[in-house]
This record gives sequence, structure tokens and C-alpha cells, in this order.
Amino acid sequence: MSVRILAGTTDPDAARALLGLLHQLPGAEPAPALTDSTALLDTLARAAEAGVDELPEVVVVHDSIVPMPALDLIREVALRFPAVGVVLLTADPSPAVLAAAMDSGARGVIGLPLAYDDLGARVEAAAAWAVGVRRHLGPGRAALPAVSGGTLIAVAGAKGGVGTTVTAVHLALAAHASGRSTALVDLDLQGGDIASYLDVQFRRSVADLADIADVSSRVLHDAMYVHESGPALLLAPADGERGEDVTDRSVRLVLAALRQRYEVVIVDCGTQMTSANAVAVETADAAVLVTTPDVIAVRAAKRMARMWDRLQIRKPQDTTAVVNRYTRASEIQPTLIGRITGTKMASSVIPAAFRELQAVIDAGRLQDLDARSTVKAGIWSLAGELGLVTGAMLPAARTKKSRRGGDRGQVTLETLGMTPIILVTLILVWQAVLAGYTFTLAGNAADKAARAAAVGQPADAAARGAVPGAWGDDLSTDVAKNATDGTVEVTVTLKVPVLFPGAVTFPLHVQGHASAIDEGAQR
Repeated sequence: MSVRILAGTTDPDAARALLGLLHQLPGAEPAPALTDSTALLDTLARAAEAGVDELPEVVVVHDSIVPMPALDLIREVALRFPAVGVVLLTADPSPAVLAAAMDSGARGVIGLPLAYDDLGARVEAAAAWAVGVRRHLGPGRAALPAVSGGTLIAVAGAKGGVGTTVTAVHLALAAHASGRSTALVDLDLQGGDIASYLDVQFRRSVADLADIADVSSRVLHDAMYVHESGPALLLAPADGERGEDVTDRSVRLVLAALRQRYEVVIVDCGTQMTSANAVAVETADAAVLVTTPDVIAVRAAKRMARMWDRLQIRKPQDTTAVVNRYTRASEIQPTLIGRITGTKMASSVIPAAFRELQAVIDAGRLQDLDARSTVKAGIWSLAGELGLVTGAMLPAARTKKSRRGGDRGQVTLETLGMTPIILVTLILVWQAVLAGYTFTLAGNAADKAARAAAVGQPADAAARGAVPGAWGDDLSTDVAKNATDGTVEVTVTLKVPVLFPGAVTFPLHVQGHASAIDEGAQR
């Protein structure tokens, strides 16, 4: 995030001191100082011909500049180049000079001798104003490097132990990996664990900024720790009681300063709502509520969403809930959680994979989580939903881009693998049904044939009439009369069809036996 600065002064000592301090400002890109107003206006005019984006964000005008008086030059720049923030550099920063500069169109006044904090604050304010003007001049244009309002994501937990800090840390790591300047803020003021998860020992914390009215870049730089993995950390106080010093006003100032300096700001709000982290939830571009698929956590998430709504912090429909420790076997699915809490549900879910996290958490090296980890893939997929990373940065292997897409693909693969087994099972069941039905038909046909043979009628015709035509083609009837007891014994033989009756038959024969009193012999 850079701020281009152009200075105009005829005093070489002032130019040298000014450029020396400007080079120390984070993200500042000062150009060589120009010695007269004509050269300064010509430089701005050439840049404007190439487009508004080519103009510097800030112009610093020394009150000794010639030939045009400083206030007239400021008025000229403000009229011709309204997308440039102008700052007056003067040895007399009195209220009268300040009023005259503001009337001319200046965005601030810097007094001599120069002070780092004062210079940084005035330059940041002018740059933020210039960016705001450029957004109105070109609404379709992408944001300029000196973004006055970086993306702020607040991450809160439904209750303790749902994975809020792990989610916040990996959202910050994902944003940084995509090439965006990222700050990670721990506003879990009494129980913040970001330092433990990333193995950081740093004496500064957000509590050190509580009493500072003007949070400048230098102040932020002193209070923040740049981690080896990339994100800049603003930690919770090591002594929990110091969290009471952090007020909603100080948090609002800190977050506003962070959004001017970083493209992405991730805030871990913990699970306890205070006036301090409520400011983060209220002002965030997106609020993420982390829960797990169990009754206790879902009820806690519902309470949290309703509390935010009652306190007019954030409406449930403006809150994104994400499910951690998700499994497809969970009785409480994300869609049900969304209906219960009234929040939007993230399409990404974070799977339950305790073993993947155990080693890195015990070592305090959460940034070393394996790239193939399903937990990392789930959180980075959530980062993609929130607009923190692009699709190219998402882990390619084992990434579940969404709950519906990921589960659907897995179910499809499992179904394809089970299809042959299912088909074979159905075929065997159906064949068993046909065999059983053939046994039934053979027994019934034998009874019919025995009764017909007992009265002297054709047994074969009676048997064929008792079975469907598909079975009758291969039917055979054997009639035997027993003179000793005066009975007729009939055996009907059928073939078992294969799958479809009448098409192919098994070499397996099914027989039905029946007997009846031979009425003809008695007469």
C-alpha cells in the first residue's frame, strides 16, 4: 500500500529534512522536491494527461515557494487537480495560517521543525481524502494502492472451544498469501491466544494504544509485531486485567488507522462480547460467527446473534455463520443451523480433523499446518468466500470449495464405487424371487394335475393351465398310479428362468409333487 508524494520548496535544508522523514513513513513514495511552483504545476499536468491514477496522492507545498505564493498555489492545485490532497508546510502553524490554508483548499498544515508523528498523520489524512475523491470520480475503477478503507473481517465464536482463533489466524494467513497486506488483531482481551498459537512473545499490545488520541503510523508500528509468516499482529494484553483499559473509542480509532494502512484486517473477537470487540463486529465488512454442529454450540450461536441484534450491533442476516468440526454424519447439518440462528451460512465448512492440528498447536506453529490439511483447505475456502483470496490461491489438493459441491462429489464417487455391488445384489435377490416363485408354481400345478388325473382328465393340460405361459413351455408332467392304496401321484417339473421368464432358463429343475385318491379306480 503506497502513497505517492510530491513536494515543492525552495529551501534545500527543508527539502532534505522533509524527504528524509517521508522516506521513513510506511508505504510512502516521495518524489524529488521541485524548487518552484511552475515546475510543480507542469509535473501535475503531465501526470493528469495520463489519467487520474497517475497523479500523486499528496502534494506538500512549502510557504517559501516561488514565484506563485503558497496559498495561491494550493488554490490552483485544488481547482485543477481535485483528486490530490495538498498539505502546507510552514514555520508558523498558527490558527490564522491554518484557517487561510483550509480556505485555499489545503487538507492540513505541518509545522516546522518537522515531527515524524505530525508529518505522518497529515500525509495519511490527505492521502485518505484523495483516495475518497478518486473513488467518486471513477466508481468503476479498482481501488488505488492507498486504500483508505481496507477490508475488515470480525471473527467471533459462539462459545469457547469452537475454533475461533484457529479460523482467524488462517484467514489472515490466507489473505497474506494472496499478496495483500494483512493485520491480525486479538480483541479477546482477557483470554487472547493468538500469541500462543503463533509462538510470539511481544511486550506491546492493544492496551498500550488505549490512551492515545491520535493513532499514527509510527504508533502502530511500535505496537505491532510482524510475524515470520507475514501478517502484522496486534496482540491482546498478557495481563487480562489490562483489557479493561481498552475502550470502544480507542478500538474505533485503532481499527480506523489499521484500515488505512492494511488491505485486510482480521479481528479475533473471542466469545465474550465487550464494548471494545462490539465495535469490531459493528464496523466490520463481514462478521463471521464460528460454531460446531452440536446442540450447545448452536444454542450459543443463536444467543450471540440475537444479542447482536438487540444491541443493534449487527443483524443476523448480515452475519455469516461457519460450521467447524463438520462431518457428513452430524445430526445437525449447516442448513438447520442457519434456520435456527437466522444467519447466513457459509457454503464452506471446516471438517473435523483433530490429528492434523494437534502437532502444530502443541508446537505453537499454527502457520506450519500442512498444505494438504483438510482443515486448512476448509478455512482457505472460507477466505475465498469472503473475498480475501482468489481461486488460484486456494489449496488445490483436497479443497472442498463448498459444502454442497464437496459432499456431492464425494457422494458421487462413493456411489460409483458401490454401483456394481448394488447391481449384483439386486440381480441375486431377483433371481431368488424367481426361483421361489417357480417352486410355488410347480407345487400348485402338481395339485391341479393330481386332481385332474384322479377323475380321469388329462393331467398335463391341467398342469399347464395352472402356470403362466413363460413357465409352461418347459413343463413336464409325470403321472403314476398306485394300485395298493388307490392313489394317483403326479410330479410336475419346471425350469427356473434367468432374470426374465421365457427368455433363458437355468439347467436347474424345480419339481412339485401331489397325490389324490383315484376316483376312477374306485368306481
